[in-house]
Amino acid sequence: MYAALNQKQQLTYALDGRLGEAYFCPQCWQPVQLMLSNEKHRAYFRHYVKHQDFVGESALHVRGKLALQETLLKMGQVAEQEVILGDEERRADVLWYFHGTKYAFEFQCASLSLMELTTRHASYQRLKISDIWLIGSPYLHQNQRKIHRTALKFVAYRARWGYFIAAWLPEIAKVRLFHHLAFCPPQRTVTATYVDYNLGTFLNAYLRQRDYLIALPQIPLSFDPSTWLSRQLKYQQSRWLKLQTNCYERGMMLQELPQELWLPQRLPPLSRNWGLILNRQITFYLANGELTWQQRSQIYLETKWPLVN
Repeated sequence: MYAALNQKQQLTYALDGRLGEAYFCPQCWQPVQLMLSNEKHRAYFRHYVKHQDFVGESALHVRGKLALQETLLKMGQVAEQEVILGDEERRADVLWYFHGTKYAFEFQCASLSLMELTTRHASYQRLKISDIWLIGSPYLHQNQRKIHRTALKFVAYRARWGYFIAAWLPEIAKVRLFHHLAFCPPQRTVTATYVDYNLGTFLNAYLRQRDYLIALPQIPLSFDPSTWLSRQLKYQQSRWLKLQTNCYERGMMLQELPQELWLPQRLPPLSRNWGLILNRQITFYLANGELTWQQRSQIYLETKWPLVN
């Protein structure tokens, strides 16, 4: 097609189209891509074919991408929307060109599995493009001051912020950064502090040298999980029942753990819940007869979250 609707619902001819702008089919209202003219073809619009996840894109997602691009352009940056990368392998919500490097912004509003997140992240790595993930309000509680558990897969790490998750709020054009995320047993939810940044301020800090957390500094083991474990053992299908049997075989009681198997009061949010971390360390201790701080630290830092490393 040679004409499409722009964000203001004005009919725009492809010859007058601009890369990075959002356009929609006048018939079905689905997003379309501007294809520039070349020696063989004049400029035209086409529907997205191979990326079916684009169908049903939410209004929030459209607004968020536009706000991201406009904010970058106001900063004097070069940024385009909906850029196809590689052999149509990926499509960046917003592609930002900065100091010879390409950065792909992913403004994630829809539900996304851990497997799909891992696949997309690995795909960007193959393309030598840095991906920056910003979650939308569906991953936040109603007051937008707390994250849902489903957002944990988007955890990343910086020395300045500790473990963090970044959300994009297009209505105020700010990045809401939830930083120093941690499990604080016996609480089930992840605790965090948040601060709002202008996009430029966030990116300046985000792009600094990454200092990966290789080992945890030694922390007092101040949380006794005995009461919590006693409650878990009341459930007939509890995954702790087998571990309880293993403890009996070694002359221990699961609900009366020695202090060397207690937990710190704060734990990295690198699993779905802190009970998994406790299970790992007890299992390791039963198998090896010891649990040094170095071994414990490695257990605590094990993660399947792809954006951390």
